[in-house]
Amino acid sequence: MALFTDGSISTIEELVEYESAVLDVAKTERIDLTAKLKLAQEELGIELEALLRRRQESEDIPWSAGRRGLGHVVVTEALHKWHIFRSLSLVYRDAYNRQLNDRFLGKWQEYDKMADWARLSLTNGGVGMTNSPVPRAATPQLGSTAGKAAATTYFVSVTWVAQGGIEGAPSATAALTTSGPSALTVLAVDPPETATGWNVYASYSPTGLTLQNDTPMTPGQTWTEPATGLGKGKPTSCGQRPEMFLRLTGMLNRG
Repeated sequence: MALFTDGSISTIEELVEYESAVLDVAKTERIDLTAKLKLAQEELGIELEALLRRRQESEDIPWSAGRRGLGHVVVTEALHKWHIFRSLSLVYRDAYNRQLNDRFLGKWQEYDKMADWARLSLTNGGVGMTNSPVPRAATPQLGSTAGKAAATTYFVSVTWVAQGGIEGAPSATAALTTSGPSALTVLAVDPPETATGWNVYASYSPTGLTLQNDTPMTPGQTWTEPATGLGKGKPTSCGQRPEMFLRLTGMLNRG
């Protein structure tokens, strides 16, 4: 699972899974779906931060102490659904306001209610939190050096690892095509303060990336493909899991 602050919680493809017509509506009504995903996440962030602030103040913890902020929130299924439904609600709200079409009004109201349902599910069940957030890794730097591998294309992702073996969400997949006897090199960039090491996942195809290092690499250290080629370790990590859940029911009323 990713952290709330790792990037967009949902994708346009996931919006389409819930509303097959959303691409046509966005095109016809000139609505930027990427912008709506961003705006929805900003709105969720404002609401979540208010909820967390109230919870923290109820425990007599100064907000300036920096505990339990958005950077500590883990994206659970309930939070994921909230983002999808809020995004769709914003899309159809804009479509309705452009045309004053009751068909769009119905969709706006439907997804607004679904967003409320997901929000209530989240606050009742608890917001997933971690005390040791490990940010999603940036896209790694790929290169090659002298080696024995034939010309091929590599696909690579990396993750940061914190103390205790806590692993963050994988980076976007990078690709590199080599042209002769060589060996792949990988470098994870921009290490966060919490990182004590990093892992490299690679494959010869865009899917099926597997762990290549036996122990986490040191930040700043370059991984080089061994003479035996890519290994077959565990599949790519899905990121952090919540260490606890904060129930926030009644902490903040909407509207």
